[in-house]
Amino acid sequence: MPLIIMVGLPCSGKTRRAREIATLLEAEISEYNAALATAAPSKTAPKRTPFEPKVVVVNEEALRLDRATSYATTANEKFARADLLSAVERELTRDRFVILDSMNYIKGFRYQLHCIAKGLATAQHTVYCMAKEEDVIRWNSESKQYPSEVLQGLLGRLEEPNAMNRWDSPLLNLSPDDPLPATFIHSLVHTSLQQAPSQSIALKPVAETNYLHEMDSTLKAICDAVLEAVRSGLLSGGELKVPGTDAKVLVPSKGMRNYFLMSARNEC
Repeated sequence: MPLIIMVGLPCSGKTRRAREIATLLEAEISEYNAALATAAPSKTAPKRTPFEPKVVVVNEEALRLDRATSYATTANEKFARADLLSAVERELTRDRFVILDSMNYIKGFRYQLHCIAKGLATAQHTVYCMAKEEDVIRWNSESKQYPSEVLQGLLGRLEEPNAMNRWDSPLLNLSPDDPLPATFIHSLVHTSLQQAPSQSIALKPVAETNYLHEMDSTLKAICDAVLEAVRSGLLSGGELKVPGTDAKVLVPSKGMRNYFLMSARNEC
């Protein structure tokens, strides 16, 4: 299921938006299942099963991290980001929507998250909660979430998401008073319903443990057959049977013959 990455300055409304997205996602899923339960059965359309993914919000509070302490020093912040990254890797599956409610202001970190989603062949969306610095300072003074010195250190470090970057796209920009587009939630749910397993996650046949040995033996058998045909004077173009199979290969009358003649002389 998709990974939704919240981005923004401290106290810019990311947690409020994350909760809103989670609530609307759950409502959209319930609405879909209700419509599915009342739909008349069809002989032509394939049978649809209920859509029952979980919606998980990952943030500092869920990991029992204190935001003020976690971003007070570079070392603390590094550990906090590592915990958030591990939580996303742990929670993100094909039956869970994961909303990462944190600042995520470093584009390199967002790229790491993009790679995690891509590795699982799932979509990734970025929601940028835009806010002015003066508003953030005022909201923080009301909530007392960050000490003023920590907040000042964070204000100038935001690397704004850019829809031109593949790790930030698709990007939804939201001002504090903007309503959350209904199409955003609808797309998240119904795109997930239609998502088919990609080649990167499709089950692949497991190669036998002696695969390389078998390949090497087969190639050697083919080369031996060609060399034996050269020594016997039978190789002058035409078809040559591949040892151990019913397949035949077309052998050129000149170029390849001269090559194998030289190889045969070198072996003698």
